[in-house]
Amino acid sequence: MINVKNFGKTQNGTDTFLYTLNNGKLEVSVTDYGATLVSVKTADTKNQIIDIILGYDTVTKYENDDKYIGATIGRCSNRIKDGIIIINEKKFQLSQNEGQNTLHGGFKGFNKKVWTTDFKKNSIKFTYVSPAGEEGFPNELKTEVSYSLNETALEIHYKAISNGDTVCALTNHSYFNLDGYKSGNILDHQVQIFADYFTRNNEQALPTGEILSVEKTPMDFRKFKPLRQDIYSNYEQVKFAKGFDNNWIINNYDRKNIIPAAKAFSKKSGITLEVLTNLPGIQLYSGNFLDGAQNGKENFPIKNHSGFCLECQYFPNAFANKDFPQPVLKEGEVYDKTIIYNFGLI
Repeated sequence: MINVKNFGKTQNGTDTFLYTLNNGKLEVSVTDYGATLVSVKTADTKNQIIDIILGYDTVTKYENDDKYIGATIGRCSNRIKDGIIIINEKKFQLSQNEGQNTLHGGFKGFNKKVWTTDFKKNSIKFTYVSPAGEEGFPNELKTEVSYSLNETALEIHYKAISNGDTVCALTNHSYFNLDGYKSGNILDHQVQIFADYFTRNNEQALPTGEILSVEKTPMDFRKFKPLRQDIYSNYEQVKFAKGFDNNWIINNYDRKNIIPAAKAFSKKSGITLEVLTNLPGIQLYSGNFLDGAQNGKENFPIKNHSGFCLECQYFPNAFANKDFPQPVLKEGEVYDKTIIYNFGLI
């Protein structure tokens, strides 16, 4: 069943709505503002229903949010050095919304748009048409983001098409706390990433092009380990980010098949999370810059390390590193990517 309720007016007076999907095993709420994931409710080992992602109660707080909480990110997720892309030997200057760089689509990326909505049983589809030149990106891009429930899994499907060659690299930016968003920090959460290598960052969190082995580094998540184990390490990459905030290269990526990328669980709640995708990379971000500037749902503070992200993606800063998979969508091609969050119990 799908429940619909008003989520408030934007600053320019546009009505927004909150849509809730429930299949008896999982309850998920999404809003047309930013095609944003607002809540995910599931049972813990005590059969208590808890909401395991960070979010807000009103559209106004999403308008004021600068942490991309729950958002659909586009046209291009993560960072682009100097906001410069080159497509077909032509240079385009994008909006520079993080110093000299472009982050998560610019000043008003897809997370700040009101999307058109269509829905059917246990599925919501949001559509947005980004005009040519928006935030500096070339050509028009029509994007569809669908949220659907399948047993204990939330499936997010991205489809896009452009009238000319452009950039398309979409993701979801939800912050998970498997003990519930009111429970404090996520340092005791156990995380596993199916990756033997990661991309090295500079101090601006921009990949340099170097691909490093996780072997004998704090970046080794090939076996489950608690986030707190290495989050205060003196290792360069951890120090730069004040925690974890890198791109890992998913093992066995083959462009088409949806494969496991990462897992996480909490011993406290017993809730498990599995992330699957057909994208080549995944960003673990441990909420290092959550600063309590805004309170979340039920006015509960969103503080440092109160949630973690596992963002499936193309490698950041790909245009400056030509050996990385390039997030260029050719005219007439269909962008077809999927992220699955599958929940369970220990």
